[in-house]
Amino acid sequence: MTANWDMSQFVDSHSRTAGHQRTCTVCGRGFLAARPQALYCSSRCKQAILLRRRHEAGRLHRHRRCPRCGDVFVARRSDGVFCSNACRQAMHRKRMVRERVLP
Repeated sequence: MTANWDMSQFVDSHSRTAGHQRTCTVCGRGFLAARPQALYCSSRCKQAILLRRRHEAGRLHRHRRCPRCGDVFVARRSDGVFCSNACRQAMHRKRMVRERVLP
């Protein structure tokens, strides 16, 4: 005598009924999480928040003081030195005059 069992009964009885209903902190969609600590519905949402945090952290380190006028500013680029084009140009002209006089 052979036992006849249906695969659908096995799958139904062993399906993931134990899940944690969560709301994604990025997009706001509801999802069923395997872990109670889950915050994101997908790897795409997780990547988006990590990139946002990295971008904000980078901007915090860009507060600089202009060597010409002394104003504190947020550099637009990671290698920004001067607060404006006017300060940059004025320092360039000052260097050029100094180089002409010294040699």
